Amino acid sequence: MASLADGFDDIGVATGLDAFPVPLLTLDMNGIVLGANVAWVRAMAGARRGVSFARNVHPEDRAHWQTLLRAASIAGDGEARARLRLVHPCGDLRWFDCTVARAGAGYCVALADATLSQRREAALEARLRGALGLVDGMPGLLYRGRNNRSWTMEIVSAGCKALTGYAQEWFIDSHEHSFSQLILPEYADYVWFGVQEALVARAAFDLRYRIRAADGRVKPVLEKGVGIYSEGGEVLGIEGAIFEMGEGSL
Repeated sequence: MASLADGFDDIGVATGLDAFPVPLLTLDMNGIVLGANVAWVRAMAGARRGVSFARNVHPEDRAHWQTLLRAASIAGDGEARARLRLVHPCGDLRWFDCTVARAGAGYCVALADATLSQRREAALEARLRGALGLVDGMPGLLYRGRNNRSWTMEIVSAGCKALTGYAQEWFIDSHEHSFSQLILPEYADYVWFGVQEALVARAAFDLRYRIRAADGRVKPVLEKGVGIYSEGGEVLGIEGAIFEMGEGSL
C-alpha cells in the first residue's frame, strides 16, 4: 500500500501537489509532519518532516487542534474543520481555516489563509461594539429585528430594561420570548398591519399602543421605525425605537 509520504521529496516537500495554491500537508497519527507542498513552505517559511504540526499552532489554540484531529478520526471518511491561529517563524500571527481528513494511517490537512478576513471581522466587531455602546447610552428601546409576528429582535439596546423590565438577553433570538408577548392583545393586529402598510409604501411607521412590563404594569409606548431592504427591494427586517409615553398620550 502506498505511503502517505509518497509524492514528497527527501525534505518532505510535495512534488506532485505543488500546483495547488493552498498549503497541503500529510501527518501521521500523532500529528507529525510527513510532507508538505510548496504553498505551505511559502506561507510558513519552511517544511520540516518529523516535527509536530502543533508547534506551528498558537499555544492557546493547541487544544482546539487536538480536538480537530480527534474529530477527523471519528468522522472516518469525513472531514473536520476549524479556524486556527498559526505562528509564523518571524513571529507574525496568521489565521487559517483548517480542514483535516483521515487518510489511511494518518491525516491530510488543507489550509486556507483567513488572516485578512479575520482582521476585517475583528475590525467590524470593534466598530459594532462602539456603535452598540453609543446606542446603549440613549433613552428608550432601540432595536433591529425581523419582520415577523413575534417581532424577533436581533439587536436591542440596554434601554429595554427600563422600558420593559426585561434584559437584552430576554429578547435576542429567543424561541421562548418575544416582544410580541408584551403587546396587549387588542393592539397586536394594529401593530402588525401598521408596520406592513408602511413597508409596502417604503415609508416610516409611527405607532402608539400599550405593552405590559415585567412587573405587570401597563405602559403606553410610541414606536417609530423603518424597513430594511435588499437591493432588489426585499424586506430584510425593521429597525426603530420605542419610547414610553405619558399616561394621557394614548
